[in-house]
Amino acid sequence: MRQQILFLLLLLYAPFTQAQKLEKSSLIGDPIVGSVTQNSAKVWIAYRGKGDNIVNLLDTFDNTVFQPTTLEKIGNSKEDTAMVMTFTGLKPNHTYRTQIDQTNILPHHKATFTTQTDNDVRNMNFLFGSCALLNTDISRIFFPGYSSSIFWYMKRHRSDFMVWLGDNLYYLGKQATSYDRMFDRNLRIRRNFIYLQEFLATQPHYAIWDDHDYGWNDADKKFPLKDTALTIFKGFWPNTYYPNDTFKGNFFTFRYYDAEFFMTDNRYYRDGPGDTMGDYFGKAQIAWLKTKLKESNATFKFICTGSQVLNDSYYGESYASYPRERNDLFDFIAENNIPGVMFLTGDMHYTELSYREWKGYPFYDFTSSPLTSPVISWATLYKNNYSVPGTVVRKKNFGKISIDGPKDNRVLKMEIYNRYGRKKWERTLNAIDLVKKVK
Repeated sequence: MRQQILFLLLLLYAPFTQAQKLEKSSLIGDPIVGSVTQNSAKVWIAYRGKGDNIVNLLDTFDNTVFQPTTLEKIGNSKEDTAMVMTFTGLKPNHTYRTQIDQTNILPHHKATFTTQTDNDVRNMNFLFGSCALLNTDISRIFFPGYSSSIFWYMKRHRSDFMVWLGDNLYYLGKQATSYDRMFDRNLRIRRNFIYLQEFLATQPHYAIWDDHDYGWNDADKKFPLKDTALTIFKGFWPNTYYPNDTFKGNFFTFRYYDAEFFMTDNRYYRDGPGDTMGDYFGKAQIAWLKTKLKESNATFKFICTGSQVLNDSYYGESYASYPRERNDLFDFIAENNIPGVMFLTGDMHYTELSYREWKGYPFYDFTSSPLTSPVISWATLYKNNYSVPGTVVRKKNFGKISIDGPKDNRVLKMEIYNRYGRKKWERTLNAIDLVKKVK
C-alpha cells in the first residue's frame, strides 16, 4: 500500500517538476547598460533555457524597483536568448543597479549607472576605442587576443560612458557564415573574459561596427549576411536604433548634456573599393546626418565612424577613398559653419590625432586603435600629411575625452592611455577652436 501511494505521488509530482524544468533558466550573459537618458535606460542580458530572466532596476536612492517596459529578444538553435529591456519612468540624477528577478541565478556582475540631470551642461568624460580581438579557443595561447587586461585599467577611470568604434569583436574563419555562428561568437566573447565583463558593468556603452564585427575583412554592402549581421549586432548592443521601416542600418544619435554623438554605419550601404563616385554612408544616411547636424545645438558634435576621415594616405580603409561623398559632407559642414564638429575613428591599429582645414573649417579626427588587437607599426610609413606631431602611438591604447568649464567657455581635453592606463599624450581645445575661421 505504501508503495502504491508513493507511486501515485510521483505521478502527480512529475508534471509539476517537468513544468518547473521548462521554466527554469540560467544567466549566461551579465547585464550591460546601453542608452541612458534622464528617465530611461536600456539593459542587455543573455540566458539559456525556457522562460525570461527579467532584470529589475533598483533605485539606490529610495529603493524603488522598476520593471522593464518592453522586451526585445533574439535567440539561437540552442535556446540561448539575448534580450534588450527598455526601462522608462526613471528619475533624473538617480543611480540604478540591476538585479535579476530569479532565485536560481548564480552570482553575476551587477551593472550600475546614473541617469542624466535636467541641466544643460555638466562636467563629463567618456572613453572610446576600437579593434578588440579576443580569442575563446586554444589559439589564444599562441596568437593575438589572449589578454583582456586593458579593460581592467579602463574600468579604473570611472568614465560616464564608453563609445565603441567598431571591430568590437572579430569574426574569424567561418564565424561570419551563419546566424548561429555569429550569435555564438558574440555570446562567447561576453562570457569568457572577466576583465571585459567587469568593465561592461561599470557604465553605459554605445557602439557602432566596422568590417570585422559586420562580416568578413573589408566587407561592404554586398556582404550576403548583412541583414543577419544587423540583427545580431542590435541584439547584443542595447543602443536606441531607428525602426527598420524608418532607417535600415546601424546608425543613431544620442546626447549627453551639451555633447551629441552621431553614431554612423560605414558598412551597410558602402560601395566597393575603387569607386570614387560611390557611397560610404549612403544617400539616406548622409541626408539623415546632414539634417541632424544642422538641427543640433550641442556645443560638441562627435561624428563616430570606423574608418579614418581626414587621412589621404590610402593606407587601409579611409573615407578618402570615397571623395565625392566625403567632400560633399565637408562642404556642407563648412558652408553651414556647423560649430563643434569632431570625428572619432578607429580601425588603423595605431593611434593619432589629425587636423585639416577645409574652406576655413578646422576639422579634427581623433583615432584610437587598437584595444587588444595587434599593433601595425609599419602603417605609419604611409604618411598622413594631416597628422598632428607627437600624437602617433604604436601601442595598444584607449582614448579619453573630458569636457568641462562654464556654459559659454567649454573646454575639451583629449587624452590617450596605453594598455596599462599610463597617459601617452594630452591636447586641449576650446569650443571656439571648432568654428569656421573668418578671413
